[in-house]
Amino acid sequence: MARGDTEGLTSRQRQSQQIMREKNARKKRKVLMRRVTIVGGSVLAITLVGGGAWLWKSNAGAHTIQAVADSTFNITIKAGFSVQSLYLEGRNRTTMEEINKALDVKKGDSILRLSIAEIRERLEKIESIKMAAVERSLPGTLYIRIVEREPVALWQNHNKVTLVDDNGVAMSGIDITPYQHEPQKLPLIIGDNAPSHVKELMGILAAEPELAKHFSAAIRVSDRRWNIRLNSQKGDDVEIRLPETNPTEAWKRLADAQAHQQVLDRDVKVIDLRLEGKMFIKVAPEQMQHPKTVGARET
Repeated sequence: MARGDTEGLTSRQRQSQQIMREKNARKKRKVLMRRVTIVGGSVLAITLVGGGAWLWKSNAGAHTIQAVADSTFNITIKAGFSVQSLYLEGRNRTTMEEINKALDVKKGDSILRLSIAEIRERLEKIESIKMAAVERSLPGTLYIRIVEREPVALWQNHNKVTLVDDNGVAMSGIDITPYQHEPQKLPLIIGDNAPSHVKELMGILAAEPELAKHFSAAIRVSDRRWNIRLNSQKGDDVEIRLPETNPTEAWKRLADAQAHQQVLDRDVKVIDLRLEGKMFIKVAPEQMQHPKTVGARET
């Protein structure tokens, strides 16, 4: 029915016609598939039955089978089963260059020849992609859905800075500039194996959000514990030495000390929390003559 023939029909009638058209299209696709299967299967069967004994004894066997496969898939292309359109969802940070390289698909390729599993595996090898889903909609459409990794920190290692997700996976090749400045600024972590422990660090910081507002950087020490740098009122960073065990509890003790004694507002250089229940404070050299004004003990 031409487009003009639908004038005067109710919305329900138009909807019914659309449903019928879709059913007819599906029937046509099924018929085509049956034809392709019959033709392709016949070609392959004839070749194997007619020359099977020869194939087993000849090095040309693999080449012949490949030629048969190529011929069969060419038939499917002529029958209309070729890639004509591709839809991609979920891409924000991953470059199209990486996507296209992983897909390795061009318009006109046999859609039946594509390995959905292999395409998905190649996509998931891209560092910025957490998982991917690939669907084939006959006769000629591919649907690609990707879930990208969400960066939670900037990892500085050997003079190189890379984005890291909450599972500690480095996301190289992505421009870090937006994540070095507000409003997307991410915490900086330093150390060879720091990404493997980034989830622990995020948990520590989240336990005391007000204290975390002063966060400057976190250094992984001997792959056992964290030293956290906080911005102080004096302008210089204060180094917070957290213990290997129960670092969150130590972080909470620091938050309590800040709330009641404003320790970060003073000219402090180091706060050592490595001993359970104790807090050792190292003040600036000029304050050494007047430790009482600091209200804490020097290491």
